[in-house]
Amino acid sequence: MAGKTGLGYTETLLENLDREIAWGGTTTFVGHRRKVIALTDLADSGAIRSAITAAESGAVFTVPGLTSGTQTITLPALASTTTGCTYTFVMLATAAQDFNVLGADSDKLLGVVPKGDGDNTAISQAYDSVGFDATAVLGTTFSVTCISATAGTGWLIHDVAEGLAANTGGLNLA
Repeated sequence: MAGKTGLGYTETLLENLDREIAWGGTTTFVGHRRKVIALTDLADSGAIRSAITAAESGAVFTVPGLTSGTQTITLPALASTTTGCTYTFVMLATAAQDFNVLGADSDKLLGVVPKGDGDNTAISQAYDSVGFDATAVLGTTFSVTCISATAGTGWLIHDVAEGLAANTGGLNLA
């Protein structure tokens, strides 16, 4: 190794590192936890906080009961770096006001919600937002995952769980 300790050599080694790890089927992770981000009632209409970041992928956002106006949060803009990012939203009380998760710019969300008879609201289409209606109760939840950097089909709404009887009335798509 003599003579191969300079900065240029070290940079070359770092640049050539394999950045993917194949874990295989027998790997066990111990102590791994998802980040939980508690949102705070804005007490007014508008953005409940700044836009979500790609670095927050995997996080569970908890939404408190809301006291006034429709409150929103915006997903990161679509890009190759956001493809695969996933976020989960959980209602911690009766919403009392609408809470909407918005696509950035013209980014669309694909999804359906249950309508209570074992069927869904409609064929999945491109929506501007998904969220909790004012009637949403404790435990109502949904997740969104970026599946494409294409504005018309960027986000997928999934793992929808209604907290209301007959699975209706707690979620909205607009």
